[in-house]
Amino acid sequence: MYRVRKREGELVDFNISKISSAITKAFDATGTEYNESVIDFLALKTTADFQSKIENEAISVEDIQDSVEAVLSRGGYEHVAKAYILYREKRSALRRVRHTIAQ
Repeated sequence: MYRVRKREGELVDFNISKISSAITKAFDATGTEYNESVIDFLALKTTADFQSKIENEAISVEDIQDSVEAVLSRGGYEHVAKAYILYREKRSALRRVRHTIAQ
């Protein structure tokens, strides 16, 4: 099994349920109807999408998120992908602000 490299460099065990949770939140944020089978399928497609990016049995969280965006877009859920992208951008901006304040 491979591991996930977090932004701070920490390695944690891969957990597909985190991908499913992120996809579910994106669907909920857009009010898009779904069922668990669709979420599970998209999460599995995401893992297939990032396989080529695994190096030394590790994958970065950013690469996983890029794959989520790509799978949502290719799957016909462009509006959900857009909401996911906007959420990522907001989180990134918040991290930058926290980093600046910490310094």
